[in-house]
Amino acid sequence: MRVKALNRDPDGSLIHQHINHPAGDDEEEIFWPSDTDRIRREMEAYAAFGIRGNALARLVIHGEPVPAGRPRFSNGHAFDPKRSRDYKRFVGQEAKMKYHGPLLRNDPLKVDVKVYRHVQRSVSKVERTRRISGEHRPIVKPDASNYLKLIEDALTGIVWEDDNLITDVSCSKYYSDEPRIEVTVTEA
Repeated sequence: MRVKALNRDPDGSLIHQHINHPAGDDEEEIFWPSDTDRIRREMEAYAAFGIRGNALARLVIHGEPVPAGRPRFSNGHAFDPKRSRDYKRFVGQEAKMKYHGPLLRNDPLKVDVKVYRHVQRSVSKVERTRRISGEHRPIVKPDASNYLKLIEDALTGIVWEDDNLITDVSCSKYYSDEPRIEVTVTEA
């Protein structure tokens, strides 16, 4: 089966791709609208936050954000909890697919992370509207620093050589109907 998908070129321009899908050998073409919607949402998010061309890297990782968990110890070795480890791997894979620039090294970096969490279903319509509009922000656990640490670790070796290059950080938490993490890297 051939699947028609809309993706982005490394220079940012939109391109159509035909992908041979392993589901079958039919010649039927199916348009994959989720990619189009995802790309449109990313472009709108960049425009909404005033992200200009001076950024060294811009990434939007869709899905419910997961904070870095406390390390566990066994036989004298520390390791990440499974949920954190899986999400870190997911962020790394997404970054490899979306970031096509050089590995950043030898320059101080400024990293801006925006975390968009889902709105709980148990809140009233009025409170939901306040949260979506940004009037009420998440002041509950997990801490913004835990999200930041996971992103720093996940993008090491993909976007930057080592997270010790990061000299300035900003991490903000918001509510949204489209959970995601937005990362912008600029020169410090």
